[in-house]
Amino acid sequence: MLRILLIIIITGLSIQGMAQSSVQRILQEVEKNNPKLQAHQQYLEAQKLGIRSQNNLANPELEWEKSFSSQEGKPYEILVSQSFDFPTSYIYKNQLRDEKITNLKNIQAKVRQDILLETELICFELIYRNKQNIELSTRLDNAERLTRFFEKRLQEGDANILEVNKIRMLALNTKNQLQLVRNKISNLKKDLQKQNGGLELNLDDLEYPVVSMDEDTKLLLENAVTTDPYLNQLKANEQIASKETSLVKTNSLPKISIGYRYLGSDLMKEANGMKLGISIPLWENKNKVKQAKLMELFRKEELSFEKMEKENEYEKLFQTFFSLKSSLSDYQNVFAEKKYDSLLRKALDFGEISGIEYLMESIYYYESFDTYLEIEHEYNINKAKILRYLL
Repeated sequence: MLRILLIIIITGLSIQGMAQSSVQRILQEVEKNNPKLQAHQQYLEAQKLGIRSQNNLANPELEWEKSFSSQEGKPYEILVSQSFDFPTSYIYKNQLRDEKITNLKNIQAKVRQDILLETELICFELIYRNKQNIELSTRLDNAERLTRFFEKRLQEGDANILEVNKIRMLALNTKNQLQLVRNKISNLKKDLQKQNGGLELNLDDLEYPVVSMDEDTKLLLENAVTTDPYLNQLKANEQIASKETSLVKTNSLPKISIGYRYLGSDLMKEANGMKLGISIPLWENKNKVKQAKLMELFRKEELSFEKMEKENEYEKLFQTFFSLKSSLSDYQNVFAEKKYDSLLRKALDFGEISGIEYLMESIYYYESFDTYLEIEHEYNINKAKILRYLL
């Protein structure tokens, strides 16, 4: 019984490990090691400390005054005082502090989402190039075999030089395309390594990760907009601007200063007392309320505009996605049947088509398959951009 239980547990863990795609594993590594993300985290910590320091009280003042008149006993005076804003301003300052610190999370979330989406798109292009690499390698093998076959037929007098030259050009073009694709694969791996802070990452997958997606565009749009970190940042900016307007109005109220005074001399008796002062901001806050209201209006308009921009962006993504999905389905139905290139080769071997006909049909097939791979790539790119809020 214990043995059976262990087998079930091990099997479950294996399935769980397989269920996690290579792309997801890479995203987790990048999130831990990306230098830009780490640096930005330090920057936000510095910003957080800066925001908190804005609520500190003004520095206390210490004054010392001494007269050198011997007739009065060389009197001296010590004054210690502390100034305060109007009490209600501290309420708004604390609210502003909390909202600004909370908004830093939206800023960090946007940076994180941008980096992970960029990494995911690099992974998708790498999968696309891996597929091209396999396909072009197969084509090159076929082209080289075909070249040898037709060179032999040319020597035997069963083929002409025109056929042989065209097949040689096909092999040469395929070889160059393969080299370009392999260079791109190498560069993409370097891009992944850079995203991972210089640590090497390998991705040799030939299949895109399977991610289920609800095709209800209204629901998708709602989820995308409500969870978008940039829009959430702008919403917070609007609330912050409103609080800042209230704070500026409060700063138009008098400031208070409280202190302790000590007076002493060689002749007079010591004396001490309290100091109470008031500062009336007649000129200091001129036009600041008007400025704060204009900034609040700007933040509202900015949020409204950016929300429309985001909705427009997603509507375009939806339109492109469903168009690509339809095209991809058509191509998958065609290529799900028997391999067209193997049928062509059989037709050539049995003499049903000439070498030139085989070449032209092969080129047509290759172009169609290349288009299929490109559409599949674009389809997954659009899907990733739509589902970026899941990152």
